[in-house]
Amino acid sequence: MTRIDGIIILDSNGKPLISSHFAQHPPSYPSLHIDAYNTARKKALLDDEELDPVLWVNTLNKGGSGMTGAGLCHTMREGLCFLVPVGQEVNPLFAISFLDSFLDTLRDYLGEITETTIKDNFDIIYMLIEEMLDEGHPMTMETNMLKEIVLPPTLMRKLLNVAGVSGLQTPTTAPFTAPIPWRRSGVRHSSNEIYFDIEESLDAILDKRGNVLSSSVWGRINCNSRLSGNPDLLLNFANPKVMSSCAFHPCIRYGKWEKAGVLSFIPPDGKFRLLEYQAVAGTSKNQVPIALKAGMAIETNGGRFSLVLSSRLNHRPLEDVVISIYLGKGATAVSATATGDRRPIGVRTEEGAADGYAGGGNWEFDPHTRVLKWTISSLVSTERAPTLTGSFTSTEAQPVPSPSFDVSFNVQHHSFSNLRVDQLKVQGDVMYKPFKGVRQMARSGKLEVRW
Repeated sequence: MTRIDGIIILDSNGKPLISSHFAQHPPSYPSLHIDAYNTARKKALLDDEELDPVLWVNTLNKGGSGMTGAGLCHTMREGLCFLVPVGQEVNPLFAISFLDSFLDTLRDYLGEITETTIKDNFDIIYMLIEEMLDEGHPMTMETNMLKEIVLPPTLMRKLLNVAGVSGLQTPTTAPFTAPIPWRRSGVRHSSNEIYFDIEESLDAILDKRGNVLSSSVWGRINCNSRLSGNPDLLLNFANPKVMSSCAFHPCIRYGKWEKAGVLSFIPPDGKFRLLEYQAVAGTSKNQVPIALKAGMAIETNGGRFSLVLSSRLNHRPLEDVVISIYLGKGATAVSATATGDRRPIGVRTEEGAADGYAGGGNWEFDPHTRVLKWTISSLVSTERAPTLTGSFTSTEAQPVPSPSFDVSFNVQHHSFSNLRVDQLKVQGDVMYKPFKGVRQMARSGKLEVRW
């Protein structure tokens, strides 16, 4: 039967901060997974390789009389490692999906997921694990329902705990009494408003001539609902057919979407993810909004490179543009010159640091990761294309840098798929017309340009 063994949270040094109760396994079970993860991570760092997302761990069977094995799904956030051991017959995607939901819940409760916030809220995290995992089976996953059972940390609550005051943390409503699982009863707001954030990312591979070899657009719609009562919403899109392979929040009535391409739902209160989707390849604007002419020549103990960057968008600036490349195991130093129309004012560099500031942004080389980064805060199509030219040295006679440059950027108020919200209708037992806000954000996903 599909089940998750538990959750382990490690600090940046690989030491355990949180370890849920592994009742079905020997006491050494979590330690075996922690040791296996730390060993595999250290080996990957030494070999300059990526760590596999699922590791195989040899463990004792339940009786302790023989050896068996388990999978270990893991991810890293803000320097912390989150481990989820699973049995042999469990699909790893099941555990990874649960881990993503667990991290979203922690982020909603704690704000930032850091070592400090983990240590300051041990009791809350253990209670969340108990409510979200019932003997290894995901149970209460809705944040609104969880907040009825496990109160979020507040300054007043911490002061009361320090003062030794108890009995003041009882929820005002008994848990599980709401007729709608994801929405509390009696919700009231002074101003009724709902906001939709449409976020899309573009994954693409381009050859050295700028031709798109492959591309795909992934999107999500995040909501922040502040509506009183139980509003029944109908969200219409001008072009719903651009969305495919959708993953919906449980509040959405699937039959209405299948029949008319309309989202019909009673929203949870507060922030939540309404749906995720993939843009249909035939109708989405898959043209990459950035052009990079990249040249790389490998020489003995080093090489030369030349980059020319330009924007294909006429109506929006590209923001936070970063071009990066791994220069190989033996890379030791970089010398480069960045040019462009605009020049930052008042920028200072530390003596001896590998930084170069010019009108084309700034570049830096990290000798530890051996990655060269070229950063431009904003890029518009009307300015002269910024360039970065230079060379690097290496201890290897024939350096082997990455075969492609990684590109990242953000575009405010832009959509790769051209998805548009048409109108929002409110039904149900409400007598108000809410304020609706829609915001779009487009960003790069895994975008590679080969040289």
